[in-house]
Amino acid sequence: MKRTLLLSLLMTFAFLSGAWAQTQTVSGRVTAASDGSALPGVTVLEKGTTNGVTTGANGDYSLNVQPNATLVFRFIGMTTQEVALQGRNTLNVQLAADQKLLDEVVVVGYGTQERREVTGATSKVTSEELKDLPVVGVDQALQGRAAGVQISQNSGTPGGGITVRVRGATSISASNQPLYVVDGVPLTTGDYSQLGYGGQSVNAISDINPNDIESIDILKDASAAAIYGSRAANGVVIITTKRGSAKKTQINLSAYTGVQNMWNSPNLLDAEQYKEIMVEAYVNDQYLAPGATFDDFVELYYGELDFEPTNTDWVEEVTRSASIKNYEISLSGGDAKTRYYLSGNYFDQEGIVIGSEYKRYSTRLNLDHNINDRFSVGTSIQLSRAENNRIVSDNTLNGPFANSLAASPIWPVFYESGAYTRPNYFYTNPVAEGRENDDETTNLRAVGNIFAKYTLTPGLDLQVKGGYDALNVDERRYTPTNYPGSSATAVGGSATKAVSTITKRLLEATLSYAKTFNDVHKLNSVIGTSNERNTIDQTFVTGEGFPGEQFRYVSSAAIVNDGGDFETQNYLVSFFGRVNYSFQDRYLLGVNFRTDGSSRFGENNRYGFFPSVSAGWRVLEENFLANVDALSELKLRASYGVTGNQEIGNFNYLALYSGANYTDNPGIAQTQIPNSDLKWEETKQFNVGTDIGFLNGRVNVALDYYIKNTDNLLFSRPIPTQNGFGSYQSNIGSIENKGFEIALNTINFDGGGKGFYWSTDFNISFNRNKVKELYQDQDIFYGFGGNSLVLREGQPIGTFYGYISDGVFSTTDEVPVSRQAEGVQAGDINFRDINNDGIINASDLTIIGNAQPDYVGGLTNSFRYKNFDLNVFMQFSYGNDIANPAHQYQMHLGNDFLDDNMLDDVLGRWQEEGDITDIPRATVDDPNNNNRSNSSRFIYDGSYLRIKNMTLGYTLPQSLTEKASIRNARIYLQAQNLVTFTDYPGFDPEVNFAGTSNTTLGVDFYTFPQARTITFGINIGL
Repeated sequence: MKRTLLLSLLMTFAFLSGAWAQTQTVSGRVTAASDGSALPGVTVLEKGTTNGVTTGANGDYSLNVQPNATLVFRFIGMTTQEVALQGRNTLNVQLAADQKLLDEVVVVGYGTQERREVTGATSKVTSEELKDLPVVGVDQALQGRAAGVQISQNSGTPGGGITVRVRGATSISASNQPLYVVDGVPLTTGDYSQLGYGGQSVNAISDINPNDIESIDILKDASAAAIYGSRAANGVVIITTKRGSAKKTQINLSAYTGVQNMWNSPNLLDAEQYKEIMVEAYVNDQYLAPGATFDDFVELYYGELDFEPTNTDWVEEVTRSASIKNYEISLSGGDAKTRYYLSGNYFDQEGIVIGSEYKRYSTRLNLDHNINDRFSVGTSIQLSRAENNRIVSDNTLNGPFANSLAASPIWPVFYESGAYTRPNYFYTNPVAEGRENDDETTNLRAVGNIFAKYTLTPGLDLQVKGGYDALNVDERRYTPTNYPGSSATAVGGSATKAVSTITKRLLEATLSYAKTFNDVHKLNSVIGTSNERNTIDQTFVTGEGFPGEQFRYVSSAAIVNDGGDFETQNYLVSFFGRVNYSFQDRYLLGVNFRTDGSSRFGENNRYGFFPSVSAGWRVLEENFLANVDALSELKLRASYGVTGNQEIGNFNYLALYSGANYTDNPGIAQTQIPNSDLKWEETKQFNVGTDIGFLNGRVNVALDYYIKNTDNLLFSRPIPTQNGFGSYQSNIGSIENKGFEIALNTINFDGGGKGFYWSTDFNISFNRNKVKELYQDQDIFYGFGGNSLVLREGQPIGTFYGYISDGVFSTTDEVPVSRQAEGVQAGDINFRDINNDGIINASDLTIIGNAQPDYVGGLTNSFRYKNFDLNVFMQFSYGNDIANPAHQYQMHLGNDFLDDNMLDDVLGRWQEEGDITDIPRATVDDPNNNNRSNSSRFIYDGSYLRIKNMTLGYTLPQSLTEKASIRNARIYLQAQNLVTFTDYPGFDPEVNFAGTSNTTLGVDFYTFPQARTITFGINIGL
């Protein structure tokens, strides 16, 4: 027995020795093909076995394998490589980034799909396209990068609201902004400020750090968005943040700093030009005798001046070269059990107008943990603090920028005593407005979710999620008395404290199932339910009468004279589902549905059902195309679905009451008329499209045509006021959007990791917006001047209304007798007599333009050669008009006794019989305000082409980074708003004087302009 056992042991040892002798050791280094940097954490496996290792910090590995084995190199985000040893003992490998891997996965509602299986209309923007951009928010970063998505930066206000329209505006008074979903949690968006700042609003989206984002998927048609039901009429933007992976900890450091300046300055009159025109106006109307001097004007208009006239450039006084900087650190990594991503960010942007600045501090933790093979948990948490020093801007006559355009150039900023002057009787000192007022807004934000996922059987997963979004908006305003014209002078200083707390609580459960049957039938489905509660709690208090300028808080006020406190809630209960079916990877079918119950509607219409269906045909998989090598994709798709819009505020269907007083006795009063039949806005959308790929994926194009009809528009309809109310909420009409989109991606040259590489992304969108129906066919007039815009059946939202200007009457003989009777003279504007009755009145008002563009789009060219990279992104809009009512004041020519400064366009004014010009005469007593009426004279072509972003980068050679023990390093120079080609004479063709308003797009009223930004940055990987 012992001999047998000993013999067995010897034979085993001999066998193992022989086996060991047959193995060999192979070693090498794995690097990135793009820049040669080391790749730690790469999995190196002997093919067909479990024998493997991971690369170390420098990308090195060593592994014992069978002779002539094949090694498999895998790393997340890189293309997998299989390399045969063929007798070698050393094997170095370069892995190329697999951008296609990311592009091929589309995040849809409650799941993902491979792009080839998607039957809806979607667009995707990746982290590569977002990096290095000096922008505050996600919405700014998306601008011009997705077909069918029109994004306008309404002004240059730091942290200000951004207008986002997915396939046009669908509503008049409800929200037109898309639904934002961050890691599965619908985000609280909108402006919750209780203090007025002119037209511009606070942007809640700016609390999200763009550098934490992995990808953004935009669901444009109903088939893709219907699973979000009552909030999806304006599209859905799904934001997926970065997460960790099973690899050694990687540290990424990034920073940039730069300067911002005005890219376009107004050409205003200098003091001597201003004096000449003001004297001329008063001479023309015989307030002054011919040959009068400016001293005569001063004596007539001011009486006397207590300063020496100067030549002040007020715009220069209130604008500045402003700094912008951003610092960020992130850590990511993990193992097979636990993965993590942790980041911290500091962003600081001064405004180019004094008194404005936006700062954000943010941190994010994304954590995933596998408890076992079936059970996993995770969380996503973001905390942020945003500090916004705001100024009154846009849609106002009392802000530093607006007042700088109006201030007379003859006035200095200060008197000799050091006190502020008042350079215009109607306004205040622009410098004082920017420096002396306190306007501080602080946002505290916590957005997060926690989830657990359990695999019941292979392919069948149950997931539960809890989400929370808490936003606290803390505002403080103090208006002092230390400058003339201050609104607080009469009350001894004024202060307001306002606090808004907005919370969202989400509870959600989903059951998903995915299985392939017989390699032919592929099924992917999800059903779920969610419960959402939203709460808004707002308080404010105002005080007046302060002992000095150093006392600026309400607690120091002598009188606390106003205040308020209210809380409101709304609930959304939902059931939803999606089924996607594929046969032979060729015939595709998708069905989505959602049922929402909202507390914003009464029992008659509380629940809404929002279904969609889509189909696709991957023609490429058919046998008759088997030999067409030029095609890499050919898919036809079509969809139809219904989505809703419930963003109208809470309880508009109820009769509401509030506390009131009558003869100083407490009581209650009705504040709203009920409408129990109030219902959802419904948007029905049909989409047909195709995806085509050529040359093994080097050329890809997506074409889409859509028709989008919105019915039951929510609107506060005017009613007779005898009952004490002027309007009530109702469903009154419909809007249509239809259009065509093209998205094209090409790889023009591909020289590999070190050769010349050039790719192009191009998108263009044609949308036609039209109001189809209004209440009893009645026009709705609104806007600056009371009737300068109109909502009219058959016309788009943003239609301008006024007189058509046919130039200036050159001679007295040209002025009709009927117009002479009105006091019109040679040199006055000639308005078109629409009805040919010889009289210019309201009957001659007509449509004079609209703000809807014929098309918008973007073009990106990316170049790379060796260690250099260049990215040039251009954005364009064509065919949109802009109304600039500010020019009615800036070209007043003395009218209505104004003493505002003027644009130098007025130097070409009419001055004597026979002059041919479009600029009227200088006059004080302009009959019927003729020359400053709302007219086509102040409507301009707003088309533009802008080099929105240009980035030149250099990646340091591996030989240098290895010496510093760093993974990679890149430096870059970036320019934002570098050059703008436009005929628009205002500051900036991207405007909306009322922030994100649905109806005032394309109106420029002293709008705070965007800045040209130049930054220098560095990215380091450790």
